[in-house]
Amino acid sequence: MASVAADGPAPAISDFSFEAVTGGVGGAVGGTAIYRFRLSSAEGPLPSLILKILFRRATEDEASPYYWKREYELHRSDLLASPPPRTFALPRVYRCEDRGEACWIWMEDIRDTKDAWSLADYQDIALRLGRFNGAWLSAARLPEYAWLSKNWHRAIVPALSNTFTELDQLLMHPLARITLPREDQAEIEAIWRDRELFCGALRALPQTFCHNDAFRRNVMHGQDEVVLLDWALAGSGALGSDLVSLVAVSLYYDGFSHDFAEQLDRGVFAGYIAGLRQAGWTDDARLARIGYICAMTLRGLAGVKQDIALLTDESCHEQLRENHRTDNLREIAEFFAAVRRFRLLTMAREARHLLSGSALLRSGSG
Repeated sequence: MASVAADGPAPAISDFSFEAVTGGVGGAVGGTAIYRFRLSSAEGPLPSLILKILFRRATEDEASPYYWKREYELHRSDLLASPPPRTFALPRVYRCEDRGEACWIWMEDIRDTKDAWSLADYQDIALRLGRFNGAWLSAARLPEYAWLSKNWHRAIVPALSNTFTELDQLLMHPLARITLPREDQAEIEAIWRDRELFCGALRALPQTFCHNDAFRRNVMHGQDEVVLLDWALAGSGALGSDLVSLVAVSLYYDGFSHDFAEQLDRGVFAGYIAGLRQAGWTDDARLARIGYICAMTLRGLAGVKQDIALLTDESCHEQLRENHRTDNLREIAEFFAAVRRFRLLTMAREARHLLSGSALLRSGSG
């Protein structure tokens, strides 16, 4: 257990309190609970701890893109005991416990020192992702643990089939029709029919090791390092695909306008290529662009299912209002539609354009 910290005997705890943690440090995938423990000893307060509980989901095996036990296994392994330099630190883990129906991970409580992010902050994270992915591109082989995800963006596609088969019926709900208006439906359905085009491109590209969920809520700027949390989706994936969450999820939670989306897209991709170059990768940057936009397109198809489900399930409405700081569900539905036009329609158009020259993939897939 090289990644589990052990710094001598623990002080005797005389008192503690705890509270539930919300707001995106691992709670997005169902079956996870996070608590902050405040501790005291006879000598006074101790550093607080985070307890992350991963609850068993019986329908998931190791091949599932959302395998419930993946983060627990990663922290127990030595896979990231020494992350590539100038990339990310992992949270210090003090103890991992398998309790049968749940796994407990006790880790340090990292307080983020950065409030609002600038475009330069997004670029810095993309630069670090480029170095991280680039280091694994040059490795002799990728990790082969059975519990790691395999091509996560391709793996999520089969579960979307029912949504697109039943799309006309789903769109009878007024909020669903607002978030997926008729003028967008035909193009989105055409993207779904062509999903294997995008999956095939990701299959043909150079493969690397990916976090797959590196967006703002999972990134903590500590005093001396940048810590990347929540490795529940980690595994092998195509060059470029690790950028998707940094852009796609950020557009949902950090504000959306077409101008901001374009600036974020250009700035993040430039940072990523710079990181790849610093890690020694010298191939055509368009290969990374193909991986990024094809994975973004598949993530956008998944967003169709997610957005419709959130808007049509009344039990989700309170959380939607809280996340998007408005009581107006119609406004949220329109916002989702605007984000989708960029991260699905715009990206799919560009992907088709780049993929029209198939020789690029043949030359870059090794």
